[in-house]
Parts: sequence; structure tokens; C-alpha cells
Amino acid sequence: MRRYIILGLMLLGSMFSYANMSISNMEKELSTIGISDENIENAKTILSTALKKHKIMLIELDQKELEINKLLIDDPEKNWFKINKLFDEIGQINANMKKNQLKTQIDVRKYISKEDYLKAKDLYMANRGAGKTTTIDVQINKN
Repeated sequence: MRRYIILGLMLLGSMFSYANMSISNMEKELSTIGISDENIENAKTILSTALKKHKIMLIELDQKELEINKLLIDDPEKNWFKINKLFDEIGQINANMKKNQLKTQIDVRKYISKEDYLKAKDLYMANRGAGKTTTIDVQINKN
């Protein structure tokens, strides 16, 4: 269970940081293909807000895990119901993270369509001399 949580958090964090970085770095390319500066700024604002929420949720997850570890050290049998409740809270936080990720994608696509993003990304890669597709690109392009 913990392995899946860590893997999910790493993937989600990577996607948020990649999306934020790529839109910031691709402003010129996005403008070149016809996206207004206002739409680019709106998308950056949405991603920035989502990244802040994501970081807060990561801190909450760390806090819950520390609390579970403390209860495990003290007396796991006596604290079983508290531990169980904390695991439920961790599951809820993870679900909220996924919901926020999806909501962010939907909100950003109001300003930058998937097709425009892919055109700008291709232009960005061509300008930088990189043509290799990364795992993150595959994940973003699937949606």
C-alpha cells in the first residue's frame, strides 16, 4: 500500500512540476501558435494554485504518516482504531489529490487546448534540439 502511495505521489508531483515548468518555458511557443498572453497567464495561475494545494496535501500526508509511526512505536494493538482512522484519512487525501489534478487539467484546457499544447511542445522541442519523448510526455498526452 505504501509503495503505491509513494509511486502515485512521485508521479503526480512530477506531472505538476513538469506542466508548470513547461508552460513557463514554452510561453514563446504558445504565443507563436496563437494563444493569447492572457490565456497563458491564466493557465500559469491555475497551475501555480494547483501546485500550492498539492504541496499542502503532501505535508498533510507526511504529518499523518508521522502520526501513524508514532502510534506504531507506542502500542500498535492499543492504537489500532486510531491507526485505521489515519489510514482512511490518508486515502481521502490521496483521492483529493487525484481530483485536484483532474480539475486542474480541465481548467487549464479552457485556456490551452490539448492540440495547441502539443503543437507548442513540438515547436519547443524542435527549437531546443530535443526529439526524445519522455515517460511524463506519454502520461500527459494520454489524457
